[in-house]
Amino acid sequence: MKIGVVSEFYYPLWGGVSEHIRAVGNALKERGHDVTVITSHMRGESNNLGPRVLRLGRSVPVRYNNSLSRFSLGWRLGGEMKALLEEEDFDVLHLHSPLQPTLTHLALRHARCPVVATFHSYYPRDMLVEAFQLPLRRLLRKVDIRVPVSAAALRPVERLFPGDYRIIPNGVDYDLFASADSLTLPGLEPGKLRILFVGAMVKRKGLPHLLEAFAQIGAERDDVELLVVGDGPGRRRVERSLSRKVRDRVHFLGPVTKRSKLAGYYASADIFCAPSLGRESFGMVLLEAMAAGLPVVGFDIEGYRDVVTHGRDGLLVQPGNARALGEALKYFIDSPESRRRYGERGRAKARDLDWNAIALRVEGVYRDVLGQPEALVDDKDSDEERLVVGV
Repeated sequence: MKIGVVSEFYYPLWGGVSEHIRAVGNALKERGHDVTVITSHMRGESNNLGPRVLRLGRSVPVRYNNSLSRFSLGWRLGGEMKALLEEEDFDVLHLHSPLQPTLTHLALRHARCPVVATFHSYYPRDMLVEAFQLPLRRLLRKVDIRVPVSAAALRPVERLFPGDYRIIPNGVDYDLFASADSLTLPGLEPGKLRILFVGAMVKRKGLPHLLEAFAQIGAERDDVELLVVGDGPGRRRVERSLSRKVRDRVHFLGPVTKRSKLAGYYASADIFCAPSLGRESFGMVLLEAMAAGLPVVGFDIEGYRDVVTHGRDGLLVQPGNARALGEALKYFIDSPESRRRYGERGRAKARDLDWNAIALRVEGVYRDVLGQPEALVDDKDSDEERLVVGV
């Protein structure tokens, strides 16, 4: 099967969409398919991560809706996309984040084969999307099967764009995160219990709430450390806000660009905390933590509820409530047995969501849209949740 994958987001841009495309693409390649990623030129680009990569136009960052988005520019972008699709003659075209201009829209306009689209984002209310609802609806009629990554990603788009939706979640490189060795980190004392945060230092990721909760914990115990992996425009402000009592126990480790090192950070921790305040469609860091055998603590938001089962593999508390967050963390700090039990349950869940299993479900969608017979796979791996939303 010859598969074309179109996305504004791909490496060297780190994030859930890039990793989804890379991991599923590699798994499909291993199953004998021909996979090509179509994205844009950007600084630091590399085309040696797995699937073949073709780049059109120039990626431009745009701040929108309290986050950094991107779209592609180029004088002849439309003509280049049309010529590329004619030359490649794909069997199926897979668009990622199809509400995002410009590459996905151009690909839809010039598509010569069946089209699948994956919706990654959570749009609780997007004025721009709603303003262009009618032209977007006309454009999305060319999409044969729509695939949200979660119920949280489904709900906003089904309201605006009724149709056939099939939820296929994000996945995780289970073997990488389950088998990683802990890192020897300078400045950290051996024998201390470690809480881990992984994410951008932007408002919606909620790091200040975790720091407030950690200050409460630090007032009672001196054997707990906080590891912060990530970077962002708010880093200096966050560092300045730290209480003197806990400042030497909060370690800012910076951004990470190697997944093996990221897995090592998880292996070096005892508890994972994700204090995001909202606008999360899934939370891939939760799956990574589960694969590493860590209990998860976070705020009870859409997207996270699709991953974490409260009281089984993690604890979800009232969004923005630092005191409740601290109490949930202390529950695991005080109970090694609870950490072990929750961690084992989470690891079992993550094992079932390995990227190879997700790729089989994506392949099943391709076969459906092409009218091909199903591949010989386990029923568990090929059973995607189907939802039809009435027009």
